Amino acid sequence: MIVTPWVEVSGGTDFRSIPALLASPRFAGKTGQELAVAIWEFMVDPEEGIYHFWTPLERGHNRKVTDPLKLLNVFGWCLCGTNANIMADLFRQVGLPDGRAVHINGHVVPEAFYDDAWHLLDADLRACHRKHPPHQEQIASVAELVADPTLVTDQQNPSQPYYLPDRPAAKMADLYECEPHAAPLYAEHAHTMDFVLRPGERLVRNTDNEGKWIWFADYDDLSKRYSGEWLDRGPWQRKAAHRSYGNGLWVYEPQLTDDFLDFELGVSDNDGLAPSDAGLATTRAGECSCTFEFDSPYVFTGKPARGDDEAADGCILEAGIRIEGKGSSARIEMLVGDDPSWVTVWEGTNRSSDQVRLDLTSRVTNAYRFLLRFRFDGLEAGGCGLESLRVESAIMVAPASLGRLAEGANRLNVRFGDAHGLPTRRWITQTDFRDGDRAAAGACRMENVRAATGEDAGIVPEDPDRDYEVVFRVDAPPHGQLQRIYALGAFRCKSPGDTAQTVAAWLSSSPDGPWERIFEAPVPDHEQRWHFSAEGEHALAAAGERAYVRFTGTAEMAHVKVRAAWLDERLGHVPAPLKITHLWQEATGCYKGHAECIAQADEPHAYDLNCGEDPKLLTVMLEVPSIPHL
Repeated sequence: MIVTPWVEVSGGTDFRSIPALLASPRFAGKTGQELAVAIWEFMVDPEEGIYHFWTPLERGHNRKVTDPLKLLNVFGWCLCGTNANIMADLFRQVGLPDGRAVHINGHVVPEAFYDDAWHLLDADLRACHRKHPPHQEQIASVAELVADPTLVTDQQNPSQPYYLPDRPAAKMADLYECEPHAAPLYAEHAHTMDFVLRPGERLVRNTDNEGKWIWFADYDDLSKRYSGEWLDRGPWQRKAAHRSYGNGLWVYEPQLTDDFLDFELGVSDNDGLAPSDAGLATTRAGECSCTFEFDSPYVFTGKPARGDDEAADGCILEAGIRIEGKGSSARIEMLVGDDPSWVTVWEGTNRSSDQVRLDLTSRVTNAYRFLLRFRFDGLEAGGCGLESLRVESAIMVAPASLGRLAEGANRLNVRFGDAHGLPTRRWITQTDFRDGDRAAAGACRMENVRAATGEDAGIVPEDPDRDYEVVFRVDAPPHGQLQRIYALGAFRCKSPGDTAQTVAAWLSSSPDGPWERIFEAPVPDHEQRWHFSAEGEHALAAAGERAYVRFTGTAEMAHVKVRAAWLDERLGHVPAPLKITHLWQEATGCYKGHAECIAQADEPHAYDLNCGEDPKLLTVMLEVPSIPHL
């Protein structure tokens, strides 16, 4: 198997991680205003930036997606509040002392702090406002626009672009007829672009779409309220360059016979099944099972659910099931994301064979991970089995994240491993404390905890003079050793003047400690009690199969996310080849392609794509073939 083969165009923007993004040439060597403007120019870039459309929602709790890696790699669009938060986050990531999101009249804008002053750079409505002469090179702040609306209406040195085409500057001055207020930054970096390609698996990413997208919970209302912004073909940029989403496909089709290594390198958990000359077969009488994991950095999707129609044609399972003997049975079970229990999606009894085809799209839409478990109960060894398996899952892809080609020679670089250069895999879980009994089931220990009152409430201490304590157990997957843990907590701000509060997260290999700090953060003031986040990452003192994450504090806690980086002991045992295929179209209308084969995908690799005039990248496909026994 191959861990995160990442392909990027040399000299282009690298979307793999925030540090990689900010190390791209467009930001290199810049400081102060030049750096802040470079970030703004990236965010408004007509090819690579974020475009204006209704912010996608997370699965289950329907909060807005705030993780910048998801928005940049998976979706490609959001609205002003999220856009401003991302900008403020990027300002802080590049070393500008502060970044903040400021609420004005029906809009949210980001400000960067440099040269001992605040400066507004709005990437959602696409405008920076420079001061009037003799300071026409300096970018104004929100406070200066409130004090002098002519900085909007009579801008003498406008940015390029200067507002969206349907947002005239004369009208935009109305946004600043208000008393602005800044909200605490909500920083989330739980997501990664890490993934694994197993033998018999391929990942296809397209810059164009196939009509497969997600009908989020608020789209019923928004499509009626803002009908002028809506097209039935899904999220889109209503003004030039009329961008939209991209689609892609995961296909997993392992060879399950004993001529190949695909099963032992691709299965997550196995109890009583082994490859034979006809596929997998049970090795004993009674219950046997095997589980396959599907973990994608790109969200699963399909044709959207609208009205009475369910999401469909996105995740298709095809399996050859063999059941022999009266009283024998088989069933297929599924666990999606952070759902609390397995669900049976198919079952059969007393058959010689069955070619199963299931459309599982409605179950996996807007998720990033699911498990499939095949369970057999036979009267004798070899009586049941899984003879073939094919899982095809559609995904959403932000087209810009694939990179862009230029006329001439384009150098492509391939790197492997996670953001630290290590061959770790990822596993992410989350618990929403506004979800009642299900939230309580997510933690292995909760002390001094009660549910807060009111709408959208989380948890608070039962005894307000003591910290609550919420502990989560993290188990390494089979074949795995935990290496690092990332923890994120979402908390409610305190009212101005309240006693100082601190929240923290801690890591240990034992439920009783000793504990090492992952993060510790003061709770900020905010009169409207906006939620804020605290996050951190910590390496385990020694790799192991289990870890514990403890959250403590007195501030109301809404939800947590925990990400584990783990090392698969099967990695490196068998050399794995990788095939990379590119497809693009040139100005003449001709389609061109290139296939690059890497015999052993474990060291960085580079190659060239030679393109004609105005090449448009269409597809990047990564594929690991089935691996035969030597």
